[in-house]
Amino acid sequence: MLRGVGLRPGWRVLDAGSGSGSFLPLIAEAVGPAGTIVGRRVTEWGLATPIEARVGSVLALPYADDPFDAVWCAATTQYLTDDDLTAALAEFRRVVRPGGLVALKDYDATVPRFLPAPANCLIHYYEVVARDGVTQYQGVLRTPALGCWLRRAGLADVRARTTLVERVAPLAPPGRQLWDDLLAYFAPVALRHALPAEERALWGRLADPAGRARLFDDPDFSCCEGHVVAVGTA
Repeated sequence: MLRGVGLRPGWRVLDAGSGSGSFLPLIAEAVGPAGTIVGRRVTEWGLATPIEARVGSVLALPYADDPFDAVWCAATTQYLTDDDLTAALAEFRRVVRPGGLVALKDYDATVPRFLPAPANCLIHYYEVVARDGVTQYQGVLRTPALGCWLRRAGLADVRARTTLVERVAPLAPPGRQLWDDLLAYFAPVALRHALPAEERALWGRLADPAGRARLFDDPDFSCCEGHVVAVGTA
């Protein structure tokens, strides 16, 4: 997904909301040793690209105008209210030079599913929790419209693409661990909300590690998730 953004060798890139720094190697691959990366956390990757660490808020970036060729912001917009997203995009646009890129990547809660399970139970889960006012859930339901948000922020030549990640039984250990962690987190949240009886029964079973193990061991198990990358030009 990051490789499709259009980062170029020698560019100075801000990794806004960089978290654990897991995208740093791919950004470094794109900009090369002549480029520069600025992020919140520098991990021990042993990269040839210079990396600067800076703590700040995406709502008020600690930079003058136009010092970057691109901003990459992954798995962060979901935590912002609509007003905060408007402010963050104005900041991204401000710190990117004319002709530079602003790229957003986030999880799309209108896509995920797993089987065997009631139809659309994951999407329904996100919708119900979002209606109860949880910002992150509202944010991941907003993800398909990230391209529209870039246009409203004044970016040009906006393009967006959804990438599907599909897995089928038997899951490799990393995929199994990922989905076990997700469902272990989702299940108690789901049980605190008003869901149909069939879905509540499923989440009740998945709150138990043994229930999740039975799901993953089912030869009919499959799962799908979606991620959107939206890119605009300043």
